[in-house]
Amino acid sequence: MAGDSGGDAENVGRGRSRFEAALTEGPAGGGRQADVETLRALAEAPIEGTGQLLYGSNAVFLIEFDAPDPDLPDEPLRAVYKPTRGERPLWDFPRHTLYLRETATYLVDAALDLGHVPPTTLRDGPLGPGSVQLFVHPAEHDPGPDDSDSLELQLRQVALLDVLVNNADRKRAHLLVTQGARVRAIDNALTFLPYPRQRTALIALGGTQIPRSAEARLRALADDAARMNALSARLARLLSSEEVDAFVHRVGELTTDPVYPVLDDWDGRPFEWW
Repeated sequence: MAGDSGGDAENVGRGRSRFEAALTEGPAGGGRQADVETLRALAEAPIEGTGQLLYGSNAVFLIEFDAPDPDLPDEPLRAVYKPTRGERPLWDFPRHTLYLRETATYLVDAALDLGHVPPTTLRDGPLGPGSVQLFVHPAEHDPGPDDSDSLELQLRQVALLDVLVNNADRKRAHLLVTQGARVRAIDNALTFLPYPRQRTALIALGGTQIPRSAEARLRALADDAARMNALSARLARLLSSEEVDAFVHRVGELTTDPVYPVLDDWDGRPFEWW
């Protein structure tokens, strides 16, 4: 089983080494320009309080900082904190790597300048190394008919991201709509396996064309050697070389044939909690 390979102590040590390597560039390295200040606050702002969120299979916490929320300045900055020590062993993912995959997914989203994954970085928090992701507030009102085209495009962009990171668990509950009918994609830990493993609630898109605007973003990244090399180097601090190579291969495949993959109607769907 992947979760037991090499022994738990070895996995802990490898994860710690990757955590420390990723910290060398600083919290804003590879982030979207619009997220720079938020990423720094997530990594460095004083922590005012911590409480456990009672959902999901891993230990997840809500952290409150002595800093303002970037979208709601009257609210304190909050983040979802996922410490590696709270990860439940999985048979198909190496132990003590899920928090690194959360951060890696944000870096891919940022490289494409999509803005669907909330700012996510690493921090040595109250329970040790983990990922910290901006807590996003839901929209006060449901989207209206005028938002349908925008939502459709945004969901297709998330679907593109999920193919690139090989997301094995894109549930409906992981897609949030925030103010301005903005789609946010959370819970991105089950990603980047080096072999096909995608499961998604957006399975119906299989066989359809990737939107031209999203394809243009992907092609601009793929054709820019400096940007691709920088992204690959950042991912290499978080993932295995095999996983980074597989990611680069998926970029090439989608650039050549910009069509969502057709997934098995049973195995290609995630298990939904509700």
